[in-house]
Amino acid sequence: MAETPFKLYHGYVIVVDGRIGNLDHQNLLLDTGTNPSIIDKNLSTKLGLRGTTRGISLFQQNMMSESVTLPDLEFGSIRRQNFPVMVADFSRIGTGLGTRIDAVVGLDVLGGTNFTVDYVKQRIFFGASALPHTVSFTAGQQFIGVNLKSGGRQLHLLLDTGTPQLVLFENHLRGADYVSNERPGTGQNISGEVSYESIVLLQASIGAQQVGPQRASVVASHQGITTDFDGLIGISCLRPKRISFDFDRQMFGWSD
Repeated sequence: MAETPFKLYHGYVIVVDGRIGNLDHQNLLLDTGTNPSIIDKNLSTKLGLRGTTRGISLFQQNMMSESVTLPDLEFGSIRRQNFPVMVADFSRIGTGLGTRIDAVVGLDVLGGTNFTVDYVKQRIFFGASALPHTVSFTAGQQFIGVNLKSGGRQLHLLLDTGTPQLVLFENHLRGADYVSNERPGTGQNISGEVSYESIVLLQASIGAQQVGPQRASVVASHQGITTDFDGLIGISCLRPKRISFDFDRQMFGWSD
């Protein structure tokens, strides 16, 4: 099984070394919660890319970004050519992580290949693995969804390797078993500053596996943005040693 090393930041952010266009040793952040993939504006300038401005909907707000055609991207055994990506400023994200980020590689690239992430060895293996815990997922055109049960509520969540925690939308909590926790706070994502409140799901399970109590951040859905998801779940919520994505069988697995 082919493999490639990665560096892990903040316990959950996966960054691999790759090639973009004719530039080697680019830092690629792998994120199953992103689609389409995004490149840094400085990289777009270096490659001399020209595109068109279009709107992109994130979970908290709409934003405008440039869309360009990326000629070539490669890491490990994955290679994509001549595909559309968005352009953004990753300087704030890079400062927060303590490393330069040249691109966020999303599901438009990752979704065509089965892969396994070993967090202990910090290696990505290109192929699915048999792991102790499994749950089926829905692989839509843009995102991967899994179900988390809490109390009498089945929450449909976006499966996101680039998120450190469980994030729920405040108008999607009816029927969930939770208690309020801390005072409101703020955080950062690519769209800017996001306000949130904290709760604890007293009971939570994914497939046959109990994962509660589970701390969650609650955010408001931006007016005008609709989604079929009740929130998103970061992989680190499961505290896994390994995870596996099997797109052929639409199965997600993990070991703890």
